[in-house]
Amino acid sequence: MMKKLQSMAVAMTAVLWLCAVAVTAQNTAFPYPAVPDTLRQPQARADYLLLHYWDNVDFADTTLLDSQDYGEQGFVDYIDLLGRFGKNVGPQSAKIFIAKAWSYAPARRRFDGLIDQYLDDNASPLRNDRIYCLLLNAIVNDCHTDSTERSRYRFRARLAAANLPGDTASDFAFTADDGSRHSIREYSNQRLCLFFYDPDCENCHTVWTWMQAHPLPADVRILRVKVNDKLTMQYAIKATPTIYLLDKDNIVTLKDCTPEQLVKQFK
Repeated sequence: MMKKLQSMAVAMTAVLWLCAVAVTAQNTAFPYPAVPDTLRQPQARADYLLLHYWDNVDFADTTLLDSQDYGEQGFVDYIDLLGRFGKNVGPQSAKIFIAKAWSYAPARRRFDGLIDQYLDDNASPLRNDRIYCLLLNAIVNDCHTDSTERSRYRFRARLAAANLPGDTASDFAFTADDGSRHSIREYSNQRLCLFFYDPDCENCHTVWTWMQAHPLPADVRILRVKVNDKLTMQYAIKATPTIYLLDKDNIVTLKDCTPEQLVKQFK
């Protein structure tokens, strides 16, 4: 019964999203595709929209692509749709989009910047590492990506895929502030905040002071972990401090979040 209710909720969300797109399409220059009336199921309509989203876009028209209402808003709506309903056709849709955009150098630069802005910045409200991985992998496999770029995008995809929300966090051993050695698996029966830091990082001290002034719930244990080369790759640490929130059983809830996002999680 619960699964049926969840399925109905997803279907209703899809209908509402598609209705919103239809209304938006009447007030924007972006040429959203028309979904055939013969498609009745919400997921089928969402799949069609994802696969044909970019059909009417002229990727050679740099003026339109550089505009906020056309290029940027179109991209924002696309990654929102991909994040909500892309389970079935996400990789195929990403492949189609990248193949079109990467065929033109100006379009490639434009969307490469938007991908970083909305999916790589941890302060972005639309950040979604799973969607980021879809697009990065599509770029890696696109024929217009040269070998040097391919290596760079492959590296970024590897970092993005590390310890995604919903996954079990990778185990590691660390030395606590008191000198004792531990593993995060020792704390699998409670929620954890992982605070990866560099002792010489001034920003780490600033953020740590801020967090002390904004305490987390008593049942959340904070582990301060000094960064090393292995952890940098294992936990996609691009800057310090890097903060993760883990639920019980070491399930990732928040990845590389800001301290404000961490505190907001409990409000």
